[in-house]
Amino acid sequence: MSVLSVLLRISNLLDSIINFMAILGRVVIIIISLLIIVDIVSLKFFSYQFPWVLEVSEYLLVFLTFLGVAWLLREDGHIKLDLLLNRLSEKNRMRMEILNSCIGAIISLVITVYGFLATWNLHMRDIKTENILEIPRSLLIVVIPVGFLFVFIQFIRNFLSAINKLKSRREKS
Repeated sequence: MSVLSVLLRISNLLDSIINFMAILGRVVIIIISLLIIVDIVSLKFFSYQFPWVLEVSEYLLVFLTFLGVAWLLREDGHIKLDLLLNRLSEKNRMRMEILNSCIGAIISLVITVYGFLATWNLHMRDIKTENILEIPRSLLIVVIPVGFLFVFIQFIRNFLSAINKLKSRREKS
């Protein structure tokens, strides 16, 4: 098995994981919507409101954000300064992509490391929320470093892709 085929399999696995996380994000949206609908219907027809729905919805919004962030980066869906980038040559755009990917990877790695450390700290101290459900905080924030781990990996992939595009452009010239 060649190195290239191993790298391709790893890349495909990463894409599958990122796609799965994005699908989970969509499921989270559906769950939040259903919880709120059930809560509203229950309040309207039975004069009863589930006290935990707002709390669960808030937590699920955090999960939604960090489950989909790597997919959004891969699909190039983040906000950019297109006005500036469109004025650059193709070569300079690739250089900006390389710089952006480097900075993004460094920041994502820092957030990942500190996020895992914070999650572990909360887990070891058995810190729970002070709301109705008393959920372990570590379970609520573990999605942040996991999401940023995949953002870090995607920034590295974007960096390598931009380097390859720049190299192939030089070879054509």
